[in-house]
Amino acid sequence: MVSRAVSDPNTPMPKEPNETPESADATPADATSPAGSGSVDGSAHVDREDSVVAGEPGGAGVDAQSANTAGDESPGCMPAVVAGTLLMLMVAFILCGVTTWILFQKRTEIAARSLQGFIPNIEQSLLEPDDKARVIEQLEQLVKEMQNPNYEPSEAAAVMQRIVRLPIPHWGELDAVDSFVQANFDEEDRGEALKQLSRARRAIETNQATVFDIVDVLEPVAVVDNTPIGRALKQPLKQSDVVEVVQRAKLLGDRAEIPDKAFARTDMATILEKEIRKAKTIGGY
Repeated sequence: MVSRAVSDPNTPMPKEPNETPESADATPADATSPAGSGSVDGSAHVDREDSVVAGEPGGAGVDAQSANTAGDESPGCMPAVVAGTLLMLMVAFILCGVTTWILFQKRTEIAARSLQGFIPNIEQSLLEPDDKARVIEQLEQLVKEMQNPNYEPSEAAAVMQRIVRLPIPHWGELDAVDSFVQANFDEEDRGEALKQLSRARRAIETNQATVFDIVDVLEPVAVVDNTPIGRALKQPLKQSDVVEVVQRAKLLGDRAEIPDKAFARTDMATILEKEIRKAKTIGGY
């Protein structure tokens, strides 16, 4: 019985009760051994790190922070704004230069038109009739000369520089104040007032004052209206206002260093003729 079992190669050998397969023994050992537990935890940790890098919530935060940093460092639209501003400034300078050149070439035409528009103001001024007629005649003659294509633009500019400084309409207002002084002031006050008014006129004759100074002197007796001149004398004049005009005329004479004495009245037409002659010979100011 025993011999037959041994001799038969196909007969499996009986196993002892306590013997266990190697695979069974190995599996529990690996599962319970400390080395095996560490290996499993280590692989899980590596997997979590891979998931973070791969784009899990932690990885998304890192990517967003990097994107925000890159966005903060970008120039944005500022270069375009600067370039657009510089381009607009260049265009503005070019237009300004072209316009100035055109106006410079048309100085004579502009001067003629200005004088034509100024003549109606003289017609409505308080200048004495003879003085007014001579002033208008001179201005009309200037307009005809400037309408000549060969009239020098520099000469037209010089003429205008001298004319605009003259208080042509206001010369008649000074005459009106002068007449009020002669009619309403006492003899002693009358002489002093007429002297100070003549000193203001003398400052204009000697080019020590301009139209702005005379406008300031006459301000106490002037009122704004809708006439072409834009102002007129108060009606009727008050002595207190005229006294203030005399005081301002004295200040103007002192500032212009005009001698403290009375001067004879000079017509505005005479002053205008002298200024036009100077403009044609020596130019403007």
